[in-house]
Amino acid sequence: MSAVERAEHVVRGTLARFPGRVALACSFGGPSGMALLDLALRVDSELPVYYIDTGLLFAETYALVERAAQRYDIAPIRLYPELSVEGQTERYGDALWARDPDRCCAMRKVAPHRAFLEGYDAWFTGIRRAQSITRADIEPVAHDGSRLVKVSPLFDWTDDDVWSYVNANDVPVNALHADGYPSIGCLPCTRRPHADADARSGRWAAFAKTECGLHQRTEAARG
Repeated sequence: MSAVERAEHVVRGTLARFPGRVALACSFGGPSGMALLDLALRVDSELPVYYIDTGLLFAETYALVERAAQRYDIAPIRLYPELSVEGQTERYGDALWARDPDRCCAMRKVAPHRAFLEGYDAWFTGIRRAQSITRADIEPVAHDGSRLVKVSPLFDWTDDDVWSYVNANDVPVNALHADGYPSIGCLPCTRRPHADADARSGRWAAFAKTECGLHQRTEAARG
């Protein structure tokens, strides 16, 4: 079974197990998420697709949301935090992300994500073992610390697998990849990594932080 066939098998199995109760998360920042979006929509063109708009995304990321919407005839669901960037500045001071990135991510990403998924039983994510050491042991199907089942159909894909799929299927990707950004999050916290560094080392580069909080350690799901 090829990498694509394995991923499709996971997608189909999840949709069959939780009919009408699955959504697909896409950051529109990485090629993995776009490959998964393309693959999953081939299986179910009505699958809900959502993204978290922190108010701090790159212009290229917003452009990809629009491009994908037109390409796949979808309306990506926009999640956003309770506080605007201006409201956060009023309450917590300027540039919270530069002083306490964990708190910033918790408010701007994790909280709206949890609230949205209260209406679902499972969610698809494009994370992969090859992306970083913190993701090296992820399983295709796992509990995310709550009742939800977190599903990573591309869990065992290599970088070459991702780009082969993207190129073979003409999948749209973020324009910043061509400008030296392999992993793209919020504008203030994303840098180009050094040539020999981990692809995600450009995220929160001034901190030991490696994850926003959406992908806390999980346990493999049973049954």
